[in-house]
Amino acid sequence: MTQRARLGVHVLSFLLVAAVFTGCGSSEPSAGGQEVPEWYLNTPEDPNYVYAANTSTSQRMQVAIDKATTGARGDLAASLETKIESMTKSFTEEIGDDLRQQYTEAQKEITSQVLKGTSPKQKEVFQQDNGTWRAYVLMELPVGEAAQEFLSKMNSMNKEDEMYTRFRSSQAFKEMKEAVDEYEKEQESGMASQNGSNR
Repeated sequence: MTQRARLGVHVLSFLLVAAVFTGCGSSEPSAGGQEVPEWYLNTPEDPNYVYAANTSTSQRMQVAIDKATTGARGDLAASLETKIESMTKSFTEEIGDDLRQQYTEAQKEITSQVLKGTSPKQKEVFQQDNGTWRAYVLMELPVGEAAQEFLSKMNSMNKEDEMYTRFRSSQAFKEMKEAVDEYEKEQESGMASQNGSNR
């Protein structure tokens, strides 16, 4: 084998080894040299929670975080409304247009109230190669908390109100009550374990 041929074999071997090592690197997409969080690529799924992930950039770190948080809250609102609508679909089909409008307004008001108290469950921020900041935010909201607020709103209505009466006897009320009961159990369990660890 000539010297040139041996050199060609060495170069080819080097390229093959480099390709193997490149393939063994991170399989996650990256942005600015930083790995994209797994929870952003695959948003968690849980029947008892609603999740929303969002990302944003800005020249200022806090602005990037705020923008990502606002975007995630908007996505969370849409997911939460869809979740509540699926629970109350049969009920809204039964009631007339007047009551449906009243019900929809109450639902949107409750969604807005619940989202005000939410804060990011996960948050990752890094500076990109061009100097801008990128923030990733994951929002989490227990379905039971939203259902609790919804039932509280319905219970504050006039007990003679037709919508209140019909809702109390609907399947939607039973499903929401179950979600609230599950949420309250989780809260109590969390408080008990916290008190136990403080002793």
